Parts: sequence; structure tokens; C-alpha cells
Amino acid sequence: MALCHEKDRLLLSATMPHLLPSLIGLYLSVCPSGLWAESIALPPQDAQKPSPSFSEQSPNTDLPKAEKIAETSKATDKPLSSDSLPKAKMPLPSTSKESGEIIVTSKKQSDVIQNTGRSISLISGDILTTRNVNTVFDLQYQTVSLQVTPQFGSGQPVFAMRGVGFNNYSSNNASSVLVYIDGVANPVSFATNGMMFDIQHVEIARGAQGTASGRNTTGGSINYILNRPSDHYTGGISVQYSRFNATKIDGYISGGINDRLRFRLAGQSEQGGAWQHNDQGQSLGRTNRNAARLLFDYDANDSLTFELNLHGSYDRSDSSGLHLFTPLTAVSGQSTPADQSRYITRWGTSAAFAKEIGVNPNSKPFSHIDTGGVSFKSKQEFSFASLTNLFSYDGIKRREYDNFDASTLGLADVAFNTKARVLANEIRLESDPQDRLSWVGGLYYSHQSLSDRYQSGFTDASAYSLEGDVRYSQRVDTVAAFGQVNYHFSHKLNFIGGFRIEHESRSLLNLASHYISNGVVINPDNVTDHNHTGFTLPTGKVEIDYHPVKNDMLYASFTRGIKSGGFTTNNSNNVTLTAKPFKAESVLAYEVGNKLTLPKSHFTLNVAGFYYDYSNQQIQSATFNSLNGGLIGLIVNAPRSHLYGGEIEATWMPIKSLTLSQSAGWAIGQYDRFSSLKGVQKLPDNSYVGIYKSRKGEALPFPQFTLNGSASYRWTIGDFYLTTGMNYSRRSRYHSFYGGVYNVPAYSLWGADITLSPKNSRWTVAIFGKNIFNKRYDVTRNFFISGDNIALSGMPATWGVRLSGKF
Repeated sequence: MALCHEKDRLLLSATMPHLLPSLIGLYLSVCPSGLWAESIALPPQDAQKPSPSFSEQSPNTDLPKAEKIAETSKATDKPLSSDSLPKAKMPLPSTSKESGEIIVTSKKQSDVIQNTGRSISLISGDILTTRNVNTVFDLQYQTVSLQVTPQFGSGQPVFAMRGVGFNNYSSNNASSVLVYIDGVANPVSFATNGMMFDIQHVEIARGAQGTASGRNTTGGSINYILNRPSDHYTGGISVQYSRFNATKIDGYISGGINDRLRFRLAGQSEQGGAWQHNDQGQSLGRTNRNAARLLFDYDANDSLTFELNLHGSYDRSDSSGLHLFTPLTAVSGQSTPADQSRYITRWGTSAAFAKEIGVNPNSKPFSHIDTGGVSFKSKQEFSFASLTNLFSYDGIKRREYDNFDASTLGLADVAFNTKARVLANEIRLESDPQDRLSWVGGLYYSHQSLSDRYQSGFTDASAYSLEGDVRYSQRVDTVAAFGQVNYHFSHKLNFIGGFRIEHESRSLLNLASHYISNGVVINPDNVTDHNHTGFTLPTGKVEIDYHPVKNDMLYASFTRGIKSGGFTTNNSNNVTLTAKPFKAESVLAYEVGNKLTLPKSHFTLNVAGFYYDYSNQQIQSATFNSLNGGLIGLIVNAPRSHLYGGEIEATWMPIKSLTLSQSAGWAIGQYDRFSSLKGVQKLPDNSYVGIYKSRKGEALPFPQFTLNGSASYRWTIGDFYLTTGMNYSRRSRYHSFYGGVYNVPAYSLWGADITLSPKNSRWTVAIFGKNIFNKRYDVTRNFFISGDNIALSGMPATWGVRLSGKF
């Protein structure tokens, strides 16, 4: 790898202090102070232990016993960032892919995975690039037991892991699965589908977690680990073109400003890609997204280090369009046939609603999201422990307009205008992980503020003939204390115990749900000033790891996880009723597994089984207005339910250049005690009573089976490598809570890639394909109003070419 000349190093060292104010000024201009909210928290360290689902490196099994113990200790509850690697035994090399040392880092991560007592998958940044994985929605096709669904095709993803998820399209409630970037959590769901660039790897940890960090969850976590600044000067650029005139350009530059200070500047731009169209041939789905990130690493001395992350993004993309999968009957006396093509969509709204939200009646749906944030991490090494502090402040501003009716009429059109801010700080004291008894303890604080205006256009719908306007703000304060111990009885037997206590206070302020007819608010008094919910709850973890023979580990664990309660903020003619909070949910998770490595055979096999006892599961259901019998959407708690299942992940290199991987996930769940509103009956005295249906024994809504696999072969042709690969993903039928008509049929997707590069990897030429057999499938099916059954189609076959270079 070429290094910059010394004069270039000196020039950059001299100019960087003058460039920083300009960069920060530019950053603030893109992300004004009114935005804040991408998310913050800290890495669920017990959630960040990757698993080798796609690792192409065989674990290192020949390390000294002391180092093996250190790895096991570190594996228990730490993300696989630089802090996860025992520095005394192996210094952390540069994580830039240009350095051959990345192989050492990847190998070390694989070792950590194999000594971690939970089901975790790791997806390398190279795989993300090779397979053109651009968003968190694409990520679900690279691993098992993960489902990511855009709500009604909007910019807000809904996550489920092992069937634990939360279907909700409003802006204010927490997800069951948390997304992290270098340990900084994002509790605002609509801010999680940002751009993925300059990533070292992604860690997907399944199951309840939280005892070694300040954030709690019931489903699991997704943690993006970024490439860090390098000591030497290096950089790269990649240009990509694919079907539907989609382009992507990303690049980075990294190096040392002096002996103690290093930087890395990376960015990406995505444009084009409109793949849907209406009856007149107008296209929809154009992407227009740009993002940048500036990292600094500073070694104040041999024991004190600092890391600074400035980041921002700008998105002016189209929203996704929906199609009718049954005839449209929401307009009295009219019936519109179901769409014959999944790729046809329609948009448009009434003049009245267009005026309310400030668009043209024929405007295309759009999702405009601006984000910006900063995180600052310090770490002080002492003789007995290390003290880490991670501060973050993030924000987001969203303006989004969606057509939830798949028609040109004003039946179910919505608009969001949302601002959010999240501030978090975690301080953590951690002993030397190589000690027989190691421990970690810390405190966590988070403050989240959100203001939202959610508008709905039902002007042409026979049952409504009006517009809805919901406004509110929300404040969330979280304080937690946590601790975890790890004791090695021997090199074969290890015990882990953790405890955490969390207090959350969540306030809903000035909720108003108004209905507008001919420009006049018809229910001005439908307002509630203040509603509050909160909890002070403990969580815990117990785990036993046992190595019966070399390179094999058995584990069993018990974990309790919780997810915050919240509020329903949908349209309602009785906000006093709907503003009543739903409770926090909890999961008692039992997991057993085995992790086997056969180094000489270049084979790993990980198997996990789980059983979840689910309490107060949060469900999108309904209640009714006792005054008029009208149905009102409401998030409720299902008192008891359960799930069970498991995962199998295998990687094998039967010959030097051939790598095979196969993963399978299985989950089955049902309600044990839950009744939901089926209808309303009017009594002779003109009062109303609800008609309820028992859901006991009904399947929980998620695919029961998920499969992923891949095969790649690297050919050596003179001074060049030619790598060919194929991959697939299978999802079984999705069982909908709303009935069989909304079940999503099973589907399989296949991808392929070919990459040519010289042995020094200075440049690459790649060709890739996604959904290469052009499978026609739906991602979700739903309804927003009765008589209007809509679906979001998955993309058709796409192909592309990528040119990359490094210096």
C-alpha cells in the first residue's frame, strides 16, 4: 500500500486544525439543531458477540491457555470492536481492509464468537459490499431469524428476531430489536434505515440482553462496527451502476495526522433506482441519499485514548408504492379490480388533504429524512481496570408523505412531520478480562424528546369523508445500573452472572386528535394534556459455558429482558381512552447451544435452541368508543404467550479456495392467554358492548422458517484473483394477526456475484445480481381502512457493475 509523501503528511498536519471548523460548520448546516434524533444508547454488550455464519476465516484454536481464557471472558458481553480484543496478547491492527492485518482481526473475532454463549452472527463488510446490501431492510436476507418489514411501505422498519417483534407505524414507541452503530444505540425506529457504508462488520445478536450495558431489549440487537482510522495514509473510491439507472458512489480517506492523532473521512451517495410505475408510466422509487462520517482517534498517552465521531445524512428519496392484491371496495358503489402486476402502483390525494400537508394533489410519495449526530468515547486504563465513558447526541428530522391506499383517490394517505433528539451517556468500569474473576459495572442515562404531527387523508373514503390531524410530544428519561461477573473455574468451565436495574419515565404531552371536514375542526376538545407511564424493573442473566474437548463449547443460559411500554398515537375520536399507556413487556429466555470448530477440516458448526416465556406482549389491536360503538385502534398487552425454536449455522472450506455456508432458523409461537376485540354489539338500551375472540393457541405473526446459504470459489489466474459466488435466502409463510387473507406467501431469493482483482487488491471489477431468477413476491400485506387491501412488493431482478480502487 502506498503511503503519502512526508510533505503531504506535514501539510495535512498543519491544515487539519483549520479545516476542522469548516467541516463542523458544514455538518451543522446540513443537520441544523432542530433535527436531533438518530439515537443513542450504548451497545448491549451482552448482545454483541458475533457468530460465524458467514465467516471465511477458521477460528484460531492454537492459542495459549491464558489467552483462550481471556477470549472467553471478553466474549461474554462485549461487542467485537477494538475493546473486545485482549491488547496484552495481540495488539489491535488497523481495521482498514487495505491492510493485510484485517485477516488477523477477523480471525480474532471468529475466536470470540466460538467462545460466546449465545446465538450471534457476523456479516463482514466485504460481504455487504459484494452482495450490494444497502439498508437494514436488505440485511434480513443475509442471516436467519431476522425479519425487517417497512410498515405499509413507509420509511419506518419494524424488526422481529426469533419472532419477538412489535408491529407499529407510529413514531414514538421503542422497538423490540435495537440498532447500534459502534455501540451507540438508536431507539427511534424511523431513524434506523440509514445508509450503510465503510463498515467493518455487522453483529446480529439474538435474544434478550442488557446486563452488561445500559440498554435493554427483548428481541436482540444489530450492531454496525465501523472501520477505524489507520496509522498510515490510505483511501479508496467505488463507483457502481445497476438496473433502473441506480448509481452509488462511496469513498474514504484515512491516515495519521501525527503520531497520536488519526482520522478517517468516509461518505456515500445513492441516486436513481426507480423500479415502480403507475398506469401512465410515471416511475416511483427514486433514491436520493447522501451521508458522510468523520472519525478521529487520539492517544493522549499510553493509557488514555479518545474517539470522536461526527456524522450526518440527507435523504430526499421517493417512498415505496403499494399495490392492490384484492379489489378495492372502500368507495361506496365502486369496485376497482386488483392489480395484475406487483410493480404497478398509484398515488394521488384529495385537494383538501394536499392543502393540509402542503403538497400538490398529484405529488409523488416521498420520504425526506435528515440526520446528524456526534459521539465521544474516552477510555482510561488503570492497573486494576479500565474506565470507559461513551457520550452521544443524535437527531433526526422527518417529513414523509405516503399513499397507504394504492390508488389515486384520497382514501388512506398519510404524512409525518417529526423531530427527535436523543442524548445518552454510559460510564463503565471493567476489570482485566484475563483474570480468573473478571467483572464490569456501570451506569447509563438517556434522555429522548420527540415532537410529531401525523396527518391522514380519508376524504374519499365512504366511511370517513374527512381528514385526521394528530399532534403530540413525548419525553423519555432512562437511568440504569448494571453489572456482570465472569468466573473461570477452570479452562473448561466458566460461569457468567449479570444483573441490571432500570428506571424509565415516559410522558406523553398535549396529545390532540382532530378530525377536519371542509377545513373546519369538528372535535376541537379531543385533547389530553399529560399522560405518564414508567417502570423500575430488574433484569438478569446466568450462563454456564463448558468445553468438554478442545474446540468445542456447550452453553446454557437464562436471561430476563424487558421492553418499554408506551402510548397509542393514532387517529382517535377519544384520545382520553387511547392515551392510556400499554405496559412494558418482558421475556424469560432459556437458551442452550453448542459451538464446534474443526480447524484441520476448516469447519464450524453452531447449534442453538431456545424457549421464551413472553409476558405482556405488545400487540396492535383495537378497542371501542362506549358512546357510539366506533372501533378505535389501540396497542394492547397479550398477558401470556410463548415461543420456541433454534438456529443452525455451518461454515466449511472443503478445499483451499471454496467456502460454503448454510444457516437455518426455526421459531414457533402461540398465544397462551389473550382475547382481542372482534366487534361491537348495540344493546336495547342503546349502550354498546364489545365482542371478544380468544386467541389462545393461535400462531404468533412471523415466518416459522428462515434459511440462508452461500458458496464462493476463488480462482487464481496469474497475478489475479477471480471470485465467483452464489447466495440464497428463504422465508416461509408469514402468519398475519389480522387473518389469512393478509398472510404473506413463502418466497426464496437468489443472488450471484463475480469479482476480479489483482493479488494486491489495488482495484476490483465486480458484477452482482439480486433476485436473479426474478421471483415475484410481497414483503408485507395489510390494510389501513376496510375494503382496501394493499401489499408492498419486493424488487424484481437487479444487476449491477462496480469499479473500485485503493491507494
